[in-house]
Amino acid sequence: MAETELRQIHKELGVLKKHIQKIEQMLTQTLTTLPAHPRIVRIEGVRGGEPLVKGTGISVRTIVERTKLGDTPTQIADDYPTLTIAQVYDALSYYHEHTQEIEDYIRQNEEALCQALEISSSLHSTPTRT
Repeated sequence: MAETELRQIHKELGVLKKHIQKIEQMLTQTLTTLPAHPRIVRIEGVRGGEPLVKGTGISVRTIVERTKLGDTPTQIADDYPTLTIAQVYDALSYYHEHTQEIEDYIRQNEEALCQALEISSSLHSTPTRT
């Protein structure tokens, strides 16, 4: 192979290397700017800041609790007309990446329910005055 051909190949390889580096940089920027869970949001002042399925008001906690009760993602989506199956799966994916956070919300919800039941029970067991 002639020296001029080798120089041309080397030059073209340099150009290709620059293009590849530019593409890698663009991919890295794109991947870091994509949200991990585009269907999950937090709205300050709504449901105590719990993660919600965007546009529905349904919490990730609610979906997780339903699955713990044995409901399938399809059943959950069918029961909530505002939910898509993709939203249900994104909520479950969020849960698996933030398990402790959602488990804390579940525990807080259960504690609040117990307190409400105790208050209700004490109100109903109080003798009425005649």
